[in-house]
Amino acid sequence: MSIRTGIAVAAGLIAVALASNAGAEMFAPTTAAKPKKVTITGCAKSVPPFCIMIGDKSGNYSVTAAVPPVPTDKRVKVQGTAVGPGPCGLVLENVKWVATKGKC
Repeated sequence: MSIRTGIAVAAGLIAVALASNAGAEMFAPTTAAKPKKVTITGCAKSVPPFCIMIGDKSGNYSVTAAVPPVPTDKRVKVQGTAVGPGPCGLVLENVKWVATKGKC
């Protein structure tokens, strides 16, 4: 095979690869994971410098953005939507919490 033929074959393969859907799929944006509703009962803890975390067997979640803030000295039941990673861990949004019986 001559050098010309080799270059022509390589150029043809590249053109086919770029024209196919496989090339487009490599650059397509990934679909975001569906938000997950989470309910956790336990004690939140303050993690320096500014994070408030709560966790159970399913994982640890950041409730730093909760309004009003989740207390760290009471046992609470927290409900929210896990939306993705943040500087303090997996972030819960739309957080609602109530104090429950029990000690921390």
